[in-house]
Amino acid sequence: MSRTYINPITKERATILKTSAQTNGLYTYIEVELQPGGGNPIHYHQHFTEQFEPIDGTLGVHYLGKEISLKPGKIFKVPVIDNHRFYNPGDRSIVFRAKLEPGQPGFENFMAALFGLVSDGKTIGKNQIPLNPFYAIILLKWGDTQVDSFFFKVFKPVLIMLYTLSRKLGYEKKLLHKYVIG
Repeated sequence: MSRTYINPITKERATILKTSAQTNGLYTYIEVELQPGGGNPIHYHQHFTEQFEPIDGTLGVHYLGKEISLKPGKIFKVPVIDNHRFYNPGDRSIVFRAKLEPGQPGFENFMAALFGLVSDGKTIGKNQIPLNPFYAIILLKWGDTQVDSFFFKVFKPVLIMLYTLSRKLGYEKKLLHKYVIG
């Protein structure tokens, strides 16, 4: 059973084709429809690689300061810890698939909850920061989404402590019940 999520800020329609549970933890497989101008901010992941495969249209990938244009038939894999972002550089919608290895149940939760919060108007700005700071901390943890900035590196130990507090206060359960479990 696939689940589809819509993010009106990044202009994404994402469908989880294969969950980590369905692949015994080997990978998570997602199909994304991205509208013109859509994309995400520069980030990196510490625990998984991200492979991009365009299906229809040209996918832009910003990778380590360089711009890469991927057409159907081309595959590009971003290693762990490398800064990147994806975007639609064209004037029509595109479709691509992303394979996260190993499988990422946390990222699956991240996508469901973030897209739900955005759709419910519970985030701020184009970077989609949740209004509730505890939700923001949980999403950072689930998505293994890291930002290469001095601020982020200095406050990372504090964020880890706040994640533990968020769980103890029940915010993780609230996000799971509202956006993941339904």
